[in-house]
Amino acid sequence: MSKRDLKIGLSVHLLVLLLTFNSVAIERASAVGARETALSLAVVALPGYFSVFHNQAFLTENSSSSLSLSYRQPYFIRGYSESALSLVYPTKTAVFAVGVTQTAIASYRESNIGISIAKELAGKLSAGILFNYFCLNFPEINRQKGSFQVDGGLRYQLTDRLSLGFHLRNIVCSKLETFQYNLSFPLQIRGGASYLLTERILLAGETVLERNSGIGIRCGTEYVIRRTFRVRGGISTNPFQHTVGFGYCWNFCQLDFAMVHHEILGYSPSFSISFSL
Repeated sequence: MSKRDLKIGLSVHLLVLLLTFNSVAIERASAVGARETALSLAVVALPGYFSVFHNQAFLTENSSSSLSLSYRQPYFIRGYSESALSLVYPTKTAVFAVGVTQTAIASYRESNIGISIAKELAGKLSAGILFNYFCLNFPEINRQKGSFQVDGGLRYQLTDRLSLGFHLRNIVCSKLETFQYNLSFPLQIRGGASYLLTERILLAGETVLERNSGIGIRCGTEYVIRRTFRVRGGISTNPFQHTVGFGYCWNFCQLDFAMVHHEILGYSPSFSISFSL
């Protein structure tokens, strides 16, 4: 047996083992966007091309349509991937977005498709909501099961340099009944801030609370070296990880790269590309 086959086999075995317990949470792919990943996902109070996955209220910061693609290979395991697509379309009254993700390992798949709407409620306050359909397949019987989920977020622009963000994931704590066991999706609460320290330095931080995982802290910083090039780094707890990355943008295109290091599992590269339409 090759090392590649061994890694895939162990990963699938671990995943199946986790799913055999009742009330286990299945995480929708959350490490979407290389910029967001490089900042250790401390982006609940940051606008971006992938806000549809992180805090829908910050979609109101998008003034033009955009198409974004993201790809991640966790721990360099061949056959294990997380991919995402984001499409944002602002109008005069609100901003609409579609987000699609897929997690795949061997023949196992988890897929999501969500539709979001965000709107300014007042001069400094915005709100957004996401209606998401989560689906997982069972390759051994060639069937699928799915569940509807709802996310929602708030954005408050305290000053020109300071933004506050609050987000709820899986608001209704939906469940998924499979053929052999039940799965639950716990409520996740995120709150944080981003601060533009100087014209070149951006600071971001947030606190994450989830029933099954406890409390986690995420911090990230972005430094603009040139108008088109910036470097990023971050750190997070629960689990402990540190991240680095960079971004390059020109005209209507932005390219980002990130690398995440888990203290036990190793490195995970992430790429994303965004087009402002």
